Amino acid sequence: MLNKGRFIFVLMLLLSVGVVGSGYAQGENILLYGGNQDIDNIDPAIGENYSINAALRSLYDPLFLPRGNEIVPHLVESYEVNDDATVWTLNLVQTATFNDDGSPVNAEAVVYSYNRMLELQGPPTYRWDGIADLNSAVAIDEYTVEFTLLQPFAPFLGTLTHVFIVNPATVEANRGDDFGQSYLRENAAGSGPFVQGRWEIGNLYEFIAAEDYWGPYPEENGLDGFIWVIQREGSTQVNSLLANEIHVADTIDFSDIARINETEGYRVEQHQGLLINTLKFNNQRGPMSDINVRLAVAHAMNYASLPDALDNAIWVLRGPQPDNLAGFVEDLDVPTFDLERAQELLAASDYADEWAAGTLELDYVYVTDLATEEIPGLILQSNLAEIGVTMNMVPRLWPDMVASCGSVETAPDIINIYTVPAYLDLDAHYYNQYHSSAWGSFNSCSFYSNETVDGLLDTARTEPDPDVRMDLYAEVQEILVADAPSAWMFNEAGTIAFNDCVGGFVFSPMYPLTVLFQDLTMANCPA
Repeated sequence: MLNKGRFIFVLMLLLSVGVVGSGYAQGENILLYGGNQDIDNIDPAIGENYSINAALRSLYDPLFLPRGNEIVPHLVESYEVNDDATVWTLNLVQTATFNDDGSPVNAEAVVYSYNRMLELQGPPTYRWDGIADLNSAVAIDEYTVEFTLLQPFAPFLGTLTHVFIVNPATVEANRGDDFGQSYLRENAAGSGPFVQGRWEIGNLYEFIAAEDYWGPYPEENGLDGFIWVIQREGSTQVNSLLANEIHVADTIDFSDIARINETEGYRVEQHQGLLINTLKFNNQRGPMSDINVRLAVAHAMNYASLPDALDNAIWVLRGPQPDNLAGFVEDLDVPTFDLERAQELLAASDYADEWAAGTLELDYVYVTDLATEEIPGLILQSNLAEIGVTMNMVPRLWPDMVASCGSVETAPDIINIYTVPAYLDLDAHYYNQYHSSAWGSFNSCSFYSNETVDGLLDTARTEPDPDVRMDLYAEVQEILVADAPSAWMFNEAGTIAFNDCVGGFVFSPMYPLTVLFQDLTMANCPA
């Protein structure tokens, strides 16, 4: 029986989006999703975060789709690549149509969408910096697209999960003076599994299952629609879930996981994502330019204490990459917590005199009020103090941290940085962090330079054989561990809570908080 409180909540919600009395039939599968974050820009050329990703993958179709640990063809039926990975030919499916006017999703639409992204130079386009330009994509025939790259680039397909195809006719009809940005910010022009309903930024977002969707969709119990309800407080999300007011809640606090799992009819999906925390050392200036000091600091971190100290679901890293990313090398000789070894290294460093005099001092920069960066710093500060090294805790706003990474001179001794690969390939993890040409961004704030590593990373970008590429990245990992440009800390879990009546969820480490709603099913959900 529907309790009175839940009845009022659900009735008011459905009335607010016009569900009651229109659109949906009684008994249809309408999923209510408690989301912590707004969906404030659904222009595929501009918007990019976990909530926007969920919306884009619901309203649009990409060329390739991340599913689990793989990328799979979506709008692409087949593809070919030349020997040096510069020319990629994509053969499109011929059944996809745009939801607004029924026109085909064809090669011209792909070229238009890709070039619009490059022309606007929004956040997604850094994936193709120096790789492609406005002349790269060409429509060979109605359903064949050819990409000619500026340089060999073996991981190119991985970047195409971010190419969402817009309807050129719709964009041109609403082009304005900003290439359709004002229109597409809140209005979709895609071929995806859902279309928009009520759209209230800061409140709720309604998605209605598209009629006759061309792509894969559950044969039974698939969604007829879903409503993304903004719930900014974790306690509100959990209470709403357990009261059957919503079916799914994201960004669940670690402290709430046991309560949900122990309540019959609910579960928490918690998986290892690719959001990675690293202490980046300034390899070019000051004490951290000395390999012995870098190793000493790395040995002064008590890694095993981090899960309890952070009170969070994390996996302590055992090398430069997490073990759930393909190509992980087992049994690397990474520094472990050992203050005696740290002192030996300091004594062997070029800063031994400063250390002996008690004047060796380091700065640790972290995001203001971000506990997952501050707490590791406090642990490290305490341990370094035990062996006579002063470490200053320096909180900064994120934009100021990014700016400090613009040059060797302004970068701090130690900076705590979160990174995530831009696409599901080791190139996306290593190149922007450890290739010397990448200096100047927060990803590369260690200012690491090693000609051998540069060469290995360059070769891996052009090598078509995946096994050879894995061997190259294995060598990169071994060199990085020896050089210690960073201290590799942990990666975090993606945590989403479900009513057990919801099925079909497939976790993707690239998008640990993004649900593919077209995969979900609902069966016997509380009325």
